[in-house]
Amino acid sequence: VTSEKYPMVKLINMLPDKSSLFETVIVSANDVLVELFLEKKIKFNDIQKKLFELLNTKEFLKYKKIYPKTPKDIIDLNNYVRIKIFKKVYKT
Repeated sequence: VTSEKYPMVKLINMLPDKSSLFETVIVSANDVLVELFLEKKIKFNDIQKKLFELLNTKEFLKYKKIYPKTPKDIIDLNNYVRIKIFKKVYKT
């Protein structure tokens, strides 16, 4: 199975060995992008494109090495990711 043919394989390969806050970034970003698609703010093909653009930024890759200590860490990051995506999408 190649990541070119199946992009979600690429996403799985990006996951760190140990659970980290990076998973929160993935889920939060995907949720917002799907929401934006359903609101007709972005195209369906933009979901995957924008998700990988976001995940490959230094700003969010660092979360592969950061582990949640409390549920608040997850909630705060979720809110941060959502705000960043909304700002980026509505800026363009």
